[in-house]
Amino acid sequence: MRCLLWRRLLLVATLVLSSLLTTATVLGGGGGNSSPWRDHELKQQEQRYRGRNDEDTKGPRGKDWGQAFFERGMYEEAAPHYWTAVLFHSQTPSDLTYDVQDVFGKFLQCFTLQGKTVDGLAYVSMESFRRGQRQMGESFLAQALDLDPNNEQALAVKREFLDKTKTKEPSKQQQASRKPKLESQQPVDATSSAGTSSSSLANSVTPEELYEMASKHFLNKDYEACADLFELSCQQSDELLGPSCANAVYCRTMIVDWGFNGTQFEADMNRIAQITLDEAMRYRHNIDTRQNKYLDVVANDKDVDSSDSSSSSPIRNFGWQRATSVHPHMMLGYPLENLLLKRYVAEAVAYMDEMMARASQGLDKDNRLPPLPDDMPFPTDPQPWIQEKLDTATKDPASYRIRVGFVGSGFNSKAVLYLSHDMFRFFDTDIFEIHAFSFAAPDSPYFIQYGMRGVDWRKRVQSNVHQFHDLRHLVNDHIAAARYVRKQGIHILIEWDGYARQGERAQGLFGLRPAPIQMLHQEYLGTSGALYVDYHFTDKVTSPVMETQQYFTEKLIYLPNHFFSKGHAMQAEVMSPTYDFKPRGDGGDEGEEHASGYRLGTGTPQENRCLAPPNVGPTEVSFVFCNWNKLLKNNPQTVRSWIRILRQVPNSILCLLENPSAGTDYFRKFVHETAGTSKGAQNTSSDHNNNNYQNRNPWADFEAGDGDELNSRIHFLPWEKNPFDHQRRNFDFCNVMLDSFPYNAHTVAQDSLYAGVPIVTRSDGWDMSARVTTSANVVLGLDKVLNAYQGPKQYEDMAITLATNTTLFQETRTKLIDACLERNPMHPYWDVARYVKNFEQGLLTAWDTFLKGKPPQHIFIQETAAAQRGTYDDEILAHPPLGPNPTHDE
Repeated sequence: MRCLLWRRLLLVATLVLSSLLTTATVLGGGGGNSSPWRDHELKQQEQRYRGRNDEDTKGPRGKDWGQAFFERGMYEEAAPHYWTAVLFHSQTPSDLTYDVQDVFGKFLQCFTLQGKTVDGLAYVSMESFRRGQRQMGESFLAQALDLDPNNEQALAVKREFLDKTKTKEPSKQQQASRKPKLESQQPVDATSSAGTSSSSLANSVTPEELYEMASKHFLNKDYEACADLFELSCQQSDELLGPSCANAVYCRTMIVDWGFNGTQFEADMNRIAQITLDEAMRYRHNIDTRQNKYLDVVANDKDVDSSDSSSSSPIRNFGWQRATSVHPHMMLGYPLENLLLKRYVAEAVAYMDEMMARASQGLDKDNRLPPLPDDMPFPTDPQPWIQEKLDTATKDPASYRIRVGFVGSGFNSKAVLYLSHDMFRFFDTDIFEIHAFSFAAPDSPYFIQYGMRGVDWRKRVQSNVHQFHDLRHLVNDHIAAARYVRKQGIHILIEWDGYARQGERAQGLFGLRPAPIQMLHQEYLGTSGALYVDYHFTDKVTSPVMETQQYFTEKLIYLPNHFFSKGHAMQAEVMSPTYDFKPRGDGGDEGEEHASGYRLGTGTPQENRCLAPPNVGPTEVSFVFCNWNKLLKNNPQTVRSWIRILRQVPNSILCLLENPSAGTDYFRKFVHETAGTSKGAQNTSSDHNNNNYQNRNPWADFEAGDGDELNSRIHFLPWEKNPFDHQRRNFDFCNVMLDSFPYNAHTVAQDSLYAGVPIVTRSDGWDMSARVTTSANVVLGLDKVLNAYQGPKQYEDMAITLATNTTLFQETRTKLIDACLERNPMHPYWDVARYVKNFEQGLLTAWDTFLKGKPPQHIFIQETAAAQRGTYDDEILAHPPLGPNPTHDE
């Protein structure tokens, strides 16, 4: 619930209803004549109003004067002028018009920036009541009292306009009739979840209330209901409630609700791009005033000079007035042409971290956000750290260590720990002192015993670090958490969550600068967007140097081999691949036998047929493709590629994961539609922009193709909770994995590769999250047969060739398994100890750069001779999973 305050502020700041625009008497301010000062800019603006009717210019003048006061930090003076601009917008001639949504947002910001958000809501409520707009008044009053039930302004409005009426409360029966019976709602119709007919619901509740209802369904993973409710909230607000509009898209992508033949998905991507672009133009500003270049940056990412890191560069020196409606983690899977939009979303959320830290302290006695303590954000002056090193060199040079802290909410059975907990076994403790700061509870003993079969990754980390800090009690107190981390004297702090665990992480911690050098690693594969995060780990294939640096606010540490940590070859519980398959009747591993006769660890993928019923699909399977990603990572273009592949490889099947299960029917529906033809579904890009296509009948003249036959060859496996069994199923159920784009398989890819399953991937994108497998295949020496640098057609052809050329497939599979089993030394792709040596070089270089008083700069790691030697069994045996501190207490 710690994100609730900011979420509600964002909702209110984006909601501008048309009823605000009626003409009314202006209270508390007028045009510009009452101001005690005028500057040259305002005088120039006044020139265009000469000779115009005074009533025509009240709105524009109010906007100009409001902006002038706002830019000088005079928010109390700016507010009444902005309010004038809101009220007189409808009377403004077209040649003088302006964006009233922007003006209303600035009006509310005038209160928020003074710590008086609730007063601003109460003011809007009072004005609405006085103009007879009761529903509007009640809505804003409810928002105000929800944030602060004791606010005097809001209570005064309530006494004047609500308590006097003594309206009789509706009966329980009447109340129940206003609430949607969501439990009985049917799934959406054949076109889209957004098309659900709920006019009575939309008329009975406000957009904000619909948003709250949708959020509850999202938390319960009822994605169909939350998609409907978010969309209703979006439409009822005339698409002005950005978070609702963005979340409706996200919920639809979760369940593959792409509309008829993908038309809704295309419209949704247009919506996401437009929302983000509009908000960037409205709320992002270049602090150095180079506005012309900034505008180019927003419009066209090709105009950005990524080498410009000066203080005046719009790529390095920017600010945001509020968070965007779209969340950074949502953006990873969206195939947007302008990749800077993904950066902007991250920037906006990161820029709010300082406010989140203040909000974690609650409101002060005046119901304002308290200021940060005088010493925060902590300074990054290198001099004290230089002195510390000099003092240590004088007293005991051998005792100096670079103190490195890893921060995460996932020090339990999460993907990041599965992949990376082995790193802690191999750090050089003569150079580094490693700390782990955990903001989440450990897994329950019952889950460890039965769900993980006794494997506890958290305890492995505890036993291999200098100190494990259990800070779950500080997850909501970012200031106290920052003080605690600072007290440990951490030199380099590494974020392991990014935006992948929003709501679980201590969001404001890094914004307070508890360490002089701060980095992002592994979990979130995109920029943090934060000017307080100095470095991000990657490699030159995942993030090509010339093409991608402008998409990051951080400087990049380019690791050799592959930037992604993975410990599969180090973990005894993870099954190593074999060249041959165990026969189905040969016992197999422990566990229940499936009705088909399958037992874990037995049979070929062709024999196991993705556990399909015997009467569905081909009985003699020629080849098995798979994709184990969440369904939201895919899009219509990717699935159309899969359809072509299936068509070109007779008797092949596609094995997917029902994650979530609500998406399987939508997926099959899309396959059926895209396999057929329909004149009614034809449209143009302009149709998408104005939504005319929604008025067409997509089923007009629809002719079914081979959709039913294709669907009989597509099967879904349920989620397997145990990560080791989940990884092993790759070996049992898949010949070749078809990667997702632009959001690759990440943990899933490592599972597949270590099961000897090659991955065909598209390599024509520049997203960091889109090139993880591309880089993996390069290191494994398989890029010529698996990396589709030319796009979807080559992606399809490569998959078809592997499935129809037995020799090529066997050679590729054998080479991959060879790499998995390579020992003395290990193959560099799977060599964790070698990875850590390179990782340490990045830390050392970053710290040395800081101590020299230089700003962060891109770092290209050259492997040392010790790293190039590779890792042998003796080194692995010397660093067991349970390290030197097996009884380490938290």
